[in-house]
Amino acid sequence: MAIDTSGDALPAPTRIGGNTRANVMGLWFFTVLWNLVSAPMFVFVPPELERQPLAALGFLFPIVGAGLLVWTVITTARWRRFGNTWLDTSSGPARPGSTWRATIHARLPQLDADAGAVRVKLTCLRRTISRHGDDRDEREHILWREETEVAPGRIGSTADGAAIPVQFDIPSDALQTTAVGRGEGILWVLTAEAALPGVNFKEDFDVPVRGSGAGGPGGSEDPQLRTIALDDLARTGIIVEPSPDGMRFTFAPMRNVSFAVGVTAFTAVWTGGLWVQWSLGFPWIFPIVAGLIDLLLLYVVIDLWLGTTVVVAGDGTLRVRHAVLGAGSSRTLTAAEIATIELHNSMQTQGRYGTPYYEVRARLRSGRKASLGSGVRNKRHAEWLAAQMRSSIGLKE
Repeated sequence: MAIDTSGDALPAPTRIGGNTRANVMGLWFFTVLWNLVSAPMFVFVPPELERQPLAALGFLFPIVGAGLLVWTVITTARWRRFGNTWLDTSSGPARPGSTWRATIHARLPQLDADAGAVRVKLTCLRRTISRHGDDRDEREHILWREETEVAPGRIGSTADGAAIPVQFDIPSDALQTTAVGRGEGILWVLTAEAALPGVNFKEDFDVPVRGSGAGGPGGSEDPQLRTIALDDLARTGIIVEPSPDGMRFTFAPMRNVSFAVGVTAFTAVWTGGLWVQWSLGFPWIFPIVAGLIDLLLLYVVIDLWLGTTVVVAGDGTLRVRHAVLGAGSSRTLTAAEIATIELHNSMQTQGRYGTPYYEVRARLRSGRKASLGSGVRNKRHAEWLAAQMRSSIGLKE
């Protein structure tokens, strides 16, 4: 059967159910299976420890199983507390180049004015699937994301709970949904999160984006017209202030602690694997390759914890210095050399719940690129920083 991906022949659903319920069933199946397979480690590993201490690595499997069990219980508690949430899209489908509005219905408690806002994210993902024998490796890579916060005062009440309004401008060049079921392709996901006493609210919905632009008010708003509080930027470790030579943008170290902790933990595991290869006498090519990758990972870890970037924009020039503990390099770029200052998704945690981190960079007329600051978690902050740098050196779009 042929599948029409144009969007015009396939009516978009007006009621989309959340994914948590299906995820709960899948999590319980995988968690039980993992723990059944790893449980024998408690029987077979202890007798081997005296003869081969490295056998202790076998305990990693039940440790992972315990973590899976905790995560599954939390997800189950979330589903039982908030019920079967759903997304009302009766106001119209999501189309490239238009403004999309919808309403999330969930069994949320009444939020007072002092409560935290509900954070809503719309993400475009590319799902890829690779198969190795009977194994299926599925990955979801973030291509585009926009996010906003819905204040408690904007959340309505219904007989079934809360009605959370959602509104996003879909870019005119947005990729249309092509993934069918759990297949490969492009998919769009709406995620809603809120910090609440007890179990936090967290739900996601698969949103089809189809058809051509409706010619509405969609598209990106001018980043220079947005109100970005410098205190908000400062809280993320980015300081913007005037200097004698122009505007100074300082990207401080340790700005993304959770990401740095994750990379550090991965590097520690990788280093442990390198030690195991060396101890067991692997052929020399394996520890050499692993060692080179380990050195690269160590550099990334040091840069995440201690690296600082300072950009001074003014008088038609950008002065860029990146340093670690005071040692680094400097570069001066003139406005005539720069074609544009743009954003780049430089790193991200995987999956639909992952976080993209943006890099502000100059694309030179020679074709080369120069980083002007990376690891910006908030897309609107990154867009505003790029716009301010362009404005400070007199560079037009």
